[in-house]
Amino acid sequence: MLKEATGLAGGALLFSPLGMPILFHGISGIVVGGAGLFVANAVMKQVKDLLPTQPSSIQTEVNQTEE
Repeated sequence: MLKEATGLAGGALLFSPLGMPILFHGISGIVVGGAGLFVANAVMKQVKDLLPTQPSSIQTEVNQTEE
């Protein structure tokens, strides 16, 4: 899932307002873009940690239907 999201975001990044400074400003643009991607990755990890995993959700549903 993360690999597909990264590929999609990478393609969209080149055409976004963030992508232009990376292309036009060289190293400083890469630093700013890298910082933005680092923050986005941290947010995605926090969201992933908050979401319940699929097997526990299924197990909860099975336990509720047995009662």
